[in-house]
Amino acid sequence: MSLHDILQPSLNDLAAAKKSLLRRTGFTLIELLAVISVIAVLIALVMPAVQQARERARTAQCRNNLKQLGLALQNYESTFTVWPPSIVRQEDGNPPPPDIPFASLRYRGHWTGYHSLLPYFDQEVLHSKYDFNGTWLSPLSDANNHSSWPLNQTVLRSLICPSNEHLVLAIGGDEAGVGKHWMAGSPSDYSFNHGTDVIRALAGDEVGCKGGLLNYWRQVPQAVRGPFGYSSDCRPQDIRDGQSNTFMLGEKAGGRMFYSGWSSAFPRMQVEFPWAMAAIEYFAYTGDVSIPNSAWVVGPFAVTQDFRLPLCPESPPGTGNPFPMNPTPRELPVSTDERPFYSFQSTHAGGAHFVFADGSTRFISESINQYVYEALSTIAGQELVSGDSF
Repeated sequence: MSLHDILQPSLNDLAAAKKSLLRRTGFTLIELLAVISVIAVLIALVMPAVQQARERARTAQCRNNLKQLGLALQNYESTFTVWPPSIVRQEDGNPPPPDIPFASLRYRGHWTGYHSLLPYFDQEVLHSKYDFNGTWLSPLSDANNHSSWPLNQTVLRSLICPSNEHLVLAIGGDEAGVGKHWMAGSPSDYSFNHGTDVIRALAGDEVGCKGGLLNYWRQVPQAVRGPFGYSSDCRPQDIRDGQSNTFMLGEKAGGRMFYSGWSSAFPRMQVEFPWAMAAIEYFAYTGDVSIPNSAWVVGPFAVTQDFRLPLCPESPPGTGNPFPMNPTPRELPVSTDERPFYSFQSTHAGGAHFVFADGSTRFISESINQYVYEALSTIAGQELVSGDSF
């Protein structure tokens, strides 16, 4: 038998296979649909994992933001032996505010704690541009000097949680300054802890209920005092509950809620907490539709309870309104209830991040016992709180 006779069957098989491949130059419709279905299933399986991985990365960055703020607080305290006040609050009428509308409200607060901390989280250049002989708005001698307004709109990424969706970053006017409002600013998602202090936009009966605008930090009873407040000067030795059991700042996510005002005459807009807003606890919208990028705004301060002193006419002695974490609903209707604005809150599922006086950052569940939550916000309440309870 010759070599040709031996190889001929294999050659015939190869030729037949070649003809078969040449005939099948593409997928059938059924095969194509099957491949597309398999790909769709794989995408459906993979995408949630991708989204979860991205959210974990954003959450880690948010936690790191608070960690850096904790380091900034420690470095500030190392320099000045006290932590900065969350808001520099002048005595009413001393000096007199400029003769402009709402001046007593606008100029009662001079600076927020973030202004003081700027050099301690890599914002020395911005800090150097402010004239700290005046206020966050202008010198008292020249209310028409608006040179600080663009500074207040500076976007500080280290104060923004990556998980949050902000509709605007230049609140109350565009970057070019068109139609800029006096409360113009840029968002912050982290707020100073005022403990269980009274937070009100407007003053009440200051004789029977010393709270709101006249409630300086040193006037707040130690049992309910947080590490920050109006003209606060808290030192490490003031935190008698232990630095690992007292948080300094926590998440207060801007853009989380929408508000429709206290009457139907006001617009429905997103609620933001500008980092530079030192107008005490005033909540207001930064303009109507004629002003670009308007929003409802509140200062970067939060509490865990609205505490009322004895004999306060607004509530019986010893009572208070709890301010739970992550209040709902997020869509606030027409209402005069401003309490949700002053709660710690986040867009993370199930809780929020906080930085403690010892520099540690922790995620606290929104289902935490309210008593424990309030105890963690005060500096000298002498409550019995263990690390296992939060």
